[in-house]
Amino acid sequence: MDGIVDARGMACPAPVVKTRDALKGGARDIEVLVDNPTARDNVCRFATSQGCTADVREEGDIFRIAVSKTTEAPSDRPEPEAADSGIRSVVVLSEDIMGRGNRELGEILVKAFLNTLAESDPPPWRMVLFNSGVKLAVEGSDTVQALSNLESLGVEILVCGTCLDFFGLKEKLAAGTVSNMYDILTTMLSATNSVAI
Repeated sequence: MDGIVDARGMACPAPVVKTRDALKGGARDIEVLVDNPTARDNVCRFATSQGCTADVREEGDIFRIAVSKTTEAPSDRPEPEAADSGIRSVVVLSEDIMGRGNRELGEILVKAFLNTLAESDPPPWRMVLFNSGVKLAVEGSDTVQALSNLESLGVEILVCGTCLDFFGLKEKLAAGTVSNMYDILTTMLSATNSVAI
């Protein structure tokens, strides 16, 4: 083992960043210590994306994640469709309504926006949902079907795990993937264009 990354008590995205730094520093086998399920999931997802295995062992309130590098990290390039066109469009939703003013109208507009987005050609590369925008992807929201339709078209939907935790909605996620600020920032910086509502 090349070392231990102690990320207990650290807020998103610090556990992922510390794991990334250890791997970039040449480590091939490390143990990452975290103390909450969101950090555990984020570190495991990041490790897998970097060509590593991630085996979790739970000890009381601590998660011990054995990260082992098995291959070279995959290139950080978009799915084939986006690579062919050279376009990486990202849609950013930071609220559960569209526009300012009347809330009821904003709910109608955001639903129409998402349904129309599924008809766009090509659809966006990724979507990012944070702050109250995460409410669009949870059980009971009338926008879940539109988001599921976008996923079926290959759109990756990143839903902020910290935001889901804040609103107490993590167990109700019905569309998209729980994500973290590292993935969200990387996506936004990789975009060739973006739309924020």
